[in-house]
Formats: sequence, C-alpha cells, structure tokens
Amino acid sequence: MYDWIETLQTCPKAEPKRYPAADPEAVALFDQAAKDDKAIPKLTPQEDIVKRYQQAADKGYWLAMHNLAMSYYLGDGIAEDHALALYWFQQIEKLGIPEGYTDVSLVYQEGIGVDANPEKAAQYMIKAAQLGDRDAQFYLGQTLYNQQREIKIYGSYGVKLWQCAAEQGHKQAPFHLALHFKANEQLNLAYRYYLQGAKAGDDSCLRTLADAYSQHNPKHPTFNLQMDKQRAACLRELSKKVAPDGPSRDLTFPNLDELCPGTVPQPNEMK
Repeated sequence: MYDWIETLQTCPKAEPKRYPAADPEAVALFDQAAKDDKAIPKLTPQEDIVKRYQQAADKGYWLAMHNLAMSYYLGDGIAEDHALALYWFQQIEKLGIPEGYTDVSLVYQEGIGVDANPEKAAQYMIKAAQLGDRDAQFYLGQTLYNQQREIKIYGSYGVKLWQCAAEQGHKQAPFHLALHFKANEQLNLAYRYYLQGAKAGDDSCLRTLADAYSQHNPKHPTFNLQMDKQRAACLRELSKKVAPDGPSRDLTFPNLDELCPGTVPQPNEMK
C-alpha cells in the first residue's frame, strides 16, 4: 500500500488543470465569508457566514463546498446534518481534485453520513497524497511516522511525505521535520526546518527560533547562534500573531529576515 513512497523521485504536486475555473462572484462570496469567519473578534453572525458559503457552493466553488460541509458536520451556524455534510463532500470528490479525496477520507474516518471505514479512509488519503494535496501528505506522513515502532520503514515514509508537504508550503510539516531531526541530533537540518516553518507562519517554529536567539533556557538548542535579544523579541511577537487564537493565523513571513533583521553577526549560523 505504501511502497510508492519509497520510490518517489519528486514530490507529487497538485496540477492546476485539475481545478475547474471558479465563478468570480462565488470567489468573492467565499472570500468575504472566510474573512468574517476568521475575524477576532467575530462580528458577523455565523449563520450569515454559512449563508455566503452556501451561495458560493451553489455556484460550484469547491472551497465553499468544503466549508459548508464542515459547517453541517459540526453544526456551526447551521443545524448539524451529516447527510448534507456527506452530500457536499461528495460534490468536491466529483470534481476530481486532490482535496476532494482528502475530504472523503475524513468521511470514512469519522463516519460522516456513512459507516466508519478505516480501510477506505486510508485509500482515499493515499490517493489525495499521490495527487499532490499537501494536507493529505502531511496527515498520511503523521500516521506512518507514528507507526514506525511496528514497521520501522514507515518512519522514513513519514519523513518523506512531510518533506513533500513542506515543499508545498504546509505550515506544520516543517515543525514535525525539525523535531524529527532534532531527536536524531541532526541540528543543522532541524534548524533549516525551523526556519522554513517560521517563514511559513508556524507559531511553534517562530517560538523555537526566538528561544534560540534569547538563550534564556539551557535546555533549548541554540543552533550555534549568537544571542540576539532584539531579533528574539521580534520573532516572539510574530508567533503571537499566528498562534491558533491569534489575530492573523494565516500570515506567512517569506521576508522574515527583513521583518526581524539580525542585530548581532552570526558567523556560525547552521546552513
């Protein structure tokens, strides 16, 4: 079932041609709903947000279909209805896009409108990962990595899938890779992934680098960095913005060195 991971030469990536052209009005409706949904504090009633998701989903926009399905599944802003959640998840699957197979994997994993079926859930997750969905690559990698005590090779499979997800900008994948390489005392690779994750907007990676620069706790790795309290403070402030309960969870920082410039030379920084 997982042998294909061992032979990967390049990471699978989602092909743009797989995605149907989106109706501009549907995109506008979804964007406004998603913005209101993520606002802190949330000023728009959840019922109104879900109505916009419904309008955009009716126009065929798959992202709106996903959020509408989740709203029905969770009973968030609308009456809980697993049959309708299943309907909208299946509409995404019919589009043949990678995320559709990830959603149907969730359907079988959680038993949303159907009997739970872990085998089918795994099959759909594998298909989504093979088609390039970065979330599927991350979650499948996590599943396999956690099974390496039973099947050792699964650990390397998990790392490979995390690397594929990270290559596509997944927020959490670099942090898991960093933990893996830190545990294996490969601090240069751990540092590289902490830095990648910080630029992707992962709060844990930002905090880890802040700890490295502040050097206030001898238990935290420093990655051969010189103390730079000013940069540490800047990184910590960014981590608060993108924390799960922060005001800007979706922010990324590709220009991290400009946002938090170093004030102390780093001649021994790990590469």
